[in-house]
Order: sequence, then C-alpha cells, then structure tokens
Amino acid sequence: MVSVELNQEKHNALVSFLMIVIAALFLFYMGSSLVHSTRAFWENYSIEELLE
Repeated sequence: MVSVELNQEKHNALVSFLMIVIAALFLFYMGSSLVHSTRAFWENYSIEELLE
C-alpha cells in the first residue's frame, strides 16, 4: 500500500513539474510575441500620426 502511494506521489510530482514547464514556455512565447508585435507596431506608426 505504501508503494502505491509513493508511486502516486511521484506521478503527481512529475505531472506538476511538466505543467509548470509548459506554462512557463507558454508565458515566454506570449511575452515574446507581445514584444515583437509592439515593436512592429511602433516601427510602422509614429506617435504624431496616432495623436491626430
């Protein structure tokens, strides 16, 4: 019985670790995309055009 609980804890730890890694990669990708799109926007438009 102890062995089954230990295996379940290892499984839960592995799944949690994988979910954290996937979440971190997703946040990095979204942040990178946001920075890229913001740079592209500011290269195409000047602040004077937006204020008019």
